[in-house]
Formats: sequence, structure tokens, C-alpha cells
Amino acid sequence: MLRSIARISRNVIPRQTRFCSTKNGSDNFNKLEESEDFEPVTLDVNPYKKDKIKCVLCRENIQLDYKNTRLLQQFVSSFSGRVYEQHVTGLCKKQYQAVVETIRLSRKAGYMPVMTKDPKYLRDPKLFDPMRPIRPHSYA
Repeated sequence: MLRSIARISRNVIPRQTRFCSTKNGSDNFNKLEESEDFEPVTLDVNPYKKDKIKCVLCRENIQLDYKNTRLLQQFVSSFSGRVYEQHVTGLCKKQYQAVVETIRLSRKAGYMPVMTKDPKYLRDPKLFDPMRPIRPHSYA
């Protein structure tokens, strides 16, 4: 049986293979130079460009309202009552300014507490992790 496999393999597999043949390589190289099909390809878009990251409010197209305290409490610290900064929340500059202004208006109208976070919103799911900011602190 081994002899029959050896006979078949002799016919199928060539005995001498040239991996580094200069004659065949130079012929192929000349063909590449002569053909005009190998022009550089220009693409309309950059395939390596990263997708632009949108903030949560822009991505979901959420309209801010000073009466929507459940959403606004997500951007307030539960310990100090201060608004988390832009690098922690991951909001764009426009939405961050709108959130700060809406929180200020909501506190002025009496919908939100000023110094603390409302305890009934402490168990809400988090939009971001304040202990792991998107960008590190500039002063740390």
C-alpha cells in the first residue's frame, strides 16, 4: 500500500521545485513594468479613518428639559452635588454647556436639590463611570 502511495505521489508532486528562481522572477518583473493595469488606486474615503465618536445625547438625539430630573441627575455627583466635568461624562462641548445650563435652571425652579443627589435616583443605571473618565484629568 505504501508503494502505491509513493507511486501516486511521484506523479502528482514534482520532484524539484524552485523557490528562488532568478529567471522566472525577472520575467514576471518585466511584465509588471510593461503593463499599465497596475496604476495606483485612488479612494474617495480614507479606509483607516476612525469613526467620529458622538456623545450620548447627540447619538440618541435627546432633547434636554429642566423638568426631566432623572436624566439630569445622571450628570451630578452623588456625594457633592456638583456637575461632572466634560472629560468625565464624555459629552461634546455643546451638549455639556446645555446640560450645565439646564441643571442650573432646574435647581433654580426647585426640581433638583443643590448640594446632594436625590436619593431616589441613586440606583438608576449609569450613563458613564465617574471613576474611569474618558480622558484623564488635566491637573492630575
